[in-house]
Amino acid sequence: MRSDPEALAKSLEFYSAMGGVFMARDGVARKPDATYCNKKICFAATDLAFLAQLLRELSEHPKAYFVKFSTRPREGMYLGRCFFIDEETVGETWAKYKGHPKVFCNIQDDDFSTQWREQVKDWSKTTKPGS
Repeated sequence: MRSDPEALAKSLEFYSAMGGVFMARDGVARKPDATYCNKKICFAATDLAFLAQLLRELSEHPKAYFVKFSTRPREGMYLGRCFFIDEETVGETWAKYKGHPKVFCNIQDDDFSTQWREQVKDWSKTTKPGS
């Protein structure tokens, strides 16, 4: 059964972000003077309800800054992001979920990847896989 992203978000106290592309929730550590780490946890899951609940729980971590999940799946996979205020918590959280059977989990380093953002390929204009 497919989850309705908007209804699910509302039930877990998320709000619409980026024109409804994501549902987001501020973490406990998000304060006016707080900053977040540029390394973030990225999740991919086919079970949206599980992913949203996981992110809801992570948003309650004392060092959680912000979480969000996509409302539009890619080939059945939903994207989730979790931002913390320090690298240590990012690493600990990655280690906890890396082997989880319901989600794929990795760390994205925005300081590293920013230099290639201009080169991101628009796959919607490609007709052949791998082109």
